[in-house]
Amino acid sequence: MIQPLDEVIFDKDKQNYYCAAYATMSKLSVASLQMDKMVDDDTFVDIIKTLEEAETYLKISLSTSNAVQSQDQYAAQALVDLCKSIDSFRQNARKVYEFALEKALQELKTAAEDPFRTPPRAGEFATPNNFGKWNTIIPQLKKVLQLCIECTSDGIRMIKSKFDTLRQKFQMDKIITAFVESIVLLARMQFKVEETQTHYQAFELLRKAEDQCINMKFSSGYKLISGSYYSMGVSMIKADMYFNAILPIRKSCVLLEKCVKSDINDQNKLELCKRYEILGTCCVKDRNYKDAIVAYKLGLRQVPTSEIRAFVKQGETTAVSAIMGNDCIMRKLMDRFLRISVIDPEQDSITFASEHLNLSDFNPAQQCIVYECELKIWNVIALKIKLSRFQLFIIEKLLEVYKPDEYPIRRARYVSYMPH
Repeated sequence: MIQPLDEVIFDKDKQNYYCAAYATMSKLSVASLQMDKMVDDDTFVDIIKTLEEAETYLKISLSTSNAVQSQDQYAAQALVDLCKSIDSFRQNARKVYEFALEKALQELKTAAEDPFRTPPRAGEFATPNNFGKWNTIIPQLKKVLQLCIECTSDGIRMIKSKFDTLRQKFQMDKIITAFVESIVLLARMQFKVEETQTHYQAFELLRKAEDQCINMKFSSGYKLISGSYYSMGVSMIKADMYFNAILPIRKSCVLLEKCVKSDINDQNKLELCKRYEILGTCCVKDRNYKDAIVAYKLGLRQVPTSEIRAFVKQGETTAVSAIMGNDCIMRKLMDRFLRISVIDPEQDSITFASEHLNLSDFNPAQQCIVYECELKIWNVIALKIKLSRFQLFIIEKLLEVYKPDEYPIRRARYVSYMPH
């Protein structure tokens, strides 16, 4: 099949998208099979020539797409098949990259345990850049992946402009998902925590993915892009690059918040809370207390009602001090928020953490359990700084609800704090 196709696609007078697309598919399929076999057999094979040929065919596919006639069914079917082949290549490219990454990490661990070798830096563990014999493949793999992304983007353009009456042929959600996942993979391969220029290259790739999601109104893609930004930020944190981590972690929060708005579920909201907590911590490490307060505040606003309800339910039968040691994101965010609010010299006024929680679904007695949690945090902070007015304010709120005849034990805990 390849030889007759070669005669057509390398002859500029005969070149056409249909033949170029199927020739490209053939080379991508060969590359996919070779990569799959390498991983399954744990054997290195030099596939540079195959990847270079795939690169050539992808470029020809791109150069011939403008000549495609409107509503050309054959070209449309070729595009359908090419998108499937590109996605299969992407999956195998990821498989090979993760396989090489695991090999690189094993080598780093061996070096770290060897007393006669220089210990690897933290950044090397976060994003290894020495893949040994795989170093010859990874750069070419990135080139082909970049062209696959460009071909898919070009395909989406053709579907909108040339194949509008043939849209039923295309599974647009799958095509755009594959496009986003390809960019996420390439950004991951491009990103090296210790090389600042690669940060911006990766961010630029992710920006293109986000733009495509906006253009196609594809909100499902935001979560994939958000996860990629988050992974990069975490890698920076592992290398103690807190200032650098602020941008990707913040971007991951913004995109995940879009997901929360379009797909409201507790899992997304809980993940968003955790990311805002990490963002706040990065800002604190950078001594940017104002932005840290904003991050913790936004995290508190996203705490799911189910998370608060679980805490309140425990508090109804157990002393609040006994359950505060549990791994509770609400308590963590309250603690972080209050501590930074107190130490920030530019803070005009201090608000209570509970003010930023959504407590509208809870009755006054249940809300008081949250206030008790906040009071316990104030009490700890007050060991170092005078905060009696904040403590008394919460105690007054508690005593308004904890009447002697209804909650005598709870009331007894706090009535002694009031001035006589």
